Amino acid sequence: MNKISMGIWGMTNLRDRFNVNGFGDEVGVLERIKVCGETKGIDGIELHVPTEIDDANADEIEKILGDYNLKMVQLCGHTWTEKKYKFGALGDTDPKVRSAAVDRVKWALDMGARFDVPISVLWPATDGNDFPLQTDYIGLYDRYVESVRQILDYLHRNKYKTKICIEPKPFEPRSWIMMGTTASALSIVQEIDDPNFGINIDVGHSLIAKENIEDMFSLVLRAGKLFHTHFDDNDQQADCDIPPGCANFIRLVSIIYVLDQMNYDGWFGLDLFPYRDDPIEFMELSVENLQFAQRVVELMNQKGARELRAVGTKGPEMSRLILNCIREAN
Repeated sequence: MNKISMGIWGMTNLRDRFNVNGFGDEVGVLERIKVCGETKGIDGIELHVPTEIDDANADEIEKILGDYNLKMVQLCGHTWTEKKYKFGALGDTDPKVRSAAVDRVKWALDMGARFDVPISVLWPATDGNDFPLQTDYIGLYDRYVESVRQILDYLHRNKYKTKICIEPKPFEPRSWIMMGTTASALSIVQEIDDPNFGINIDVGHSLIAKENIEDMFSLVLRAGKLFHTHFDDNDQQADCDIPPGCANFIRLVSIIYVLDQMNYDGWFGLDLFPYRDDPIEFMELSVENLQFAQRVVELMNQKGARELRAVGTKGPEMSRLILNCIREAN
């Protein structure tokens, strides 16, 4: 099993539009990192500049990472939490807003270089539209691609090793977010054609896009552009961000199978939002389910899954094999 990282943004008092006060208590950034370090199976953390790390607390975070033998795995610039980004960021029509968003990502890359961070995610978030024809998507894509090229130029000029990933999501916070599907994001990645630019597939985002997730992972892996993953789960209606494998364990097995087939050696990121529950429980359950799915996949291969898949016509036989391996692995 690859190493597992936790996004610390989901480990404090979480709010939604129906409860702006949240149900829990505020937990400081340093304490959240310590909790990750104390949770078995969690090897790294993910966070944002400047809401979780900045120049003021970087030294303290560095010490805690060392104390708990944790890796800072993914660091991205927050470009969707401020008023200026309400209608967009890297693709906004206002050049000042785009410049601010590019600078925010550059800051994340600078900070990431200090911690040898392998991944920085770009989530379009507010780059999109809420009404039909509100946004000129031709112009939006032109501006977004230009901003990404500026970021990649900065990365290469500084000889940073960080890989930058687009994280597609179909909707929320906008009614429609640009590059809302995995394949559309991959088309932009291939247009830009840079060795440090790829995809982060968030399982929950793919699910609410009603994608065949086995297909999408295979497509991006085949292109050599799967640089990171975010694991979570939902019922394909809303991005609930519950632990992976809770809504559909067989779907999780399918993902792990394809990752194993293609020798994926990146991190397994957790993007969880325990609005009403204990984040430690969410992390522990995620680790258990990911490890369980890996055991199932190993049994499947021992019992002929590769041969069944090569034939391509053995649907009932594959279903029986999956269920039998789940029972045996448990």
